[in-house]
Amino acid sequence: MIEFMIPRKYRTVISADRLLLAYQRTVEKLGRRAEGAVTLKITDNAGIRKLNKAYRGLDEATDVLSFENEFVDLETGRRFLGDIAISIEKALAQAEERGFSLQEELEMLFVHAVLHLNGYDHLEEAELEEMNSLQDEILQEIGNPIRGSISHE
Repeated sequence: MIEFMIPRKYRTVISADRLLLAYQRTVEKLGRRAEGAVTLKITDNAGIRKLNKAYRGLDEATDVLSFENEFVDLETGRRFLGDIAISIEKALAQAEERGFSLQEELEMLFVHAVLHLNGYDHLEEAELEEMNSLQDEILQEIGNPIRGSISHE
């Protein structure tokens, strides 16, 4: 389950169904069922800058943040993976710069963040290559043309 927190003004330009598909393919590719819950917040540069400063000590806007917070809700038994925040302003600028649609960029950022929530990182070159390869496979499976390294962090 994904809880989408998308401001009303963006709901007509963002396909939650495509983001749900990206999530399902990602967890399937990792050998997990899509039973884990994730919260996706679409925000602006000011909102993500506040989060980045509060949680990472970086006073700057970024494109995507993921907050791993894995636990099982004892009442419902549902597994919660964590929270993801994406700056729509950063995503739009990157999409325009790279020649992709906003939706394609959002899907790529979301897949990247879900991989982070599942333990993937890119601190070392080998980790970056593995993560990018997996990300590319998932995006290809959902018909997203973006390939290659993500530019954040």
